Amino acid sequence: MSKISILVVDDHSLVREGVITMLSIYDDFTIIGEAESGDEALQKISEQAPDVVLLDINMPGMNGIETAKKIGSDHEGVKIIILSMEVTQDHISEAIKAGVAGYLAKDTKKDILAEAIRKVMQGEQYFGQKISQVIFKGFYNQSKGERVANENKDLSKREVEVLRQIASGLSNREIADKLFISIRTVDAHRNHIMQKLGLKSTAQLVKYAIREKIIELD
Repeated sequence: MSKISILVVDDHSLVREGVITMLSIYDDFTIIGEAESGDEALQKISEQAPDVVLLDINMPGMNGIETAKKIGSDHEGVKIIILSMEVTQDHISEAIKAGVAGYLAKDTKKDILAEAIRKVMQGEQYFGQKISQVIFKGFYNQSKGERVANENKDLSKREVEVLRQIASGLSNREIADKLFISIRTVDAHRNHIMQKLGLKSTAQLVKYAIREKIIELD
């Protein structure tokens, strides 16, 4: 039985070394290389054709999400597992859209990581416990957002989400980063929301969001 070949991609050498050491105890794995950036990862994938890529999200230059998309389009057979400290709904959602087969937090134990690698090689998807909890919470919030959107028929689901972030005190830049959209798009959504609701200030938007339970006070 051939070994599963793995490429470890992370911009921190200590993390790469730690992951490689963790996986070296398993007889069915072979580490064929490591990379510290998305560009280097793509080059090594072209040269060495690994079965699985363990990929961080926060890297200089091309980030992990962009790298995953590029791998998916250029190297369809390669399985991608995100291994990151980023366990937010937005990062997980974007990773899933990018076609990753798995997503684990960096504090995952070695046996769980090994299991994830084997599962994705069998054609399954694998999400760690922390990730699954975030996915469930996101699904719940999305369902809640859809109910809110239905009750506020003038607002789209995206506008409801932007309104929720505005009411939570985030700046346009923070909202853009959180929702993976441009600042110009955030500003356009803000203007459309205010026009649809007949409101004229951020304070009025916050009051509306609280009244309609789009956000909830602690």
